[in-house]
Amino acid sequence: MVNPIVQRKAIITGAANGLGYAVAKSLAQAGTFVSVCDKDPRVIEVAEELRQWSDIVYAEVADVSQPIQIKSFIDNAARAMGGIDIVVSNAGIVRPTQPTKDSYERAIQDFDDVINVNLRGVYLTGRAAIPHMLADGGDIVNITTDHIHTCGWPELLDHTHAQECPWKDVQRPPVGSKNFDIYDSSKWGIKGITNAWARDLAPHKIRVNSFGMGATITPMFLSVLGDRPLPSGTMQADDVAGLIVELIAEGPDGRTGDDVQVWAGHPTVLPPIGLEGRLTMVDLA
Repeated sequence: MVNPIVQRKAIITGAANGLGYAVAKSLAQAGTFVSVCDKDPRVIEVAEELRQWSDIVYAEVADVSQPIQIKSFIDNAARAMGGIDIVVSNAGIVRPTQPTKDSYERAIQDFDDVINVNLRGVYLTGRAAIPHMLADGGDIVNITTDHIHTCGWPELLDHTHAQECPWKDVQRPPVGSKNFDIYDSSKWGIKGITNAWARDLAPHKIRVNSFGMGATITPMFLSVLGDRPLPSGTMQADDVAGLIVELIAEGPDGRTGDDVQVWAGHPTVLPPIGLEGRLTMVDLA
């Protein structure tokens, strides 16, 4: 059987550490050509590591929220790899916010910082990459969060094999906590972009899905967790990254417009197509 990933051409944002690094490594190990970017200069060291698995690796220090920087990276990556057919928009930040306590000035700064990276960054990355993908198709995966698709919404999951899930006895609503108004807004916005792109790009054989996960050991999650112990069922970034590779490997006949999610305390496996994907694919039929 032909490997559906080998010698495909992927860009991964926010790849200096955490999930982005794990995805870049998983794709490289599967034989994909990879291009990585991050604001953190350590992304150049990551590229050096990836060269042990991938024949073509390109890296650049770039900020996804800056239009010139991200377009330059993507155009340079396309030249280095001979095109682009996979985009994993992973770059993101989290900042707890308190509407009842934060100053107005801080509220403005938090909004600009989080939205510019999480939402504007996904939009700019996709818009810069799509022209390179129109001829041959491909896959776009936008990273979201389990705050927008839970194990209780929009469909209630069977928790028979998820006894470590803290929501096994109570239907979980589609929210984070009270301190994530901006973060959750940015991720819900990504959901909207994903749904629109999936429909518009389907005739060009470009699949567009979002992918979110619950508690996973990454620097960003650990920064929010602070001194608290790891929640029961916390996932490993390498395991989650492997599911993203599986999603991409579904190929042209795979799902599109889906809101793919995995949750702490549940089996770390690629779930079947969900409600969002089923509705999108019916719409496209």
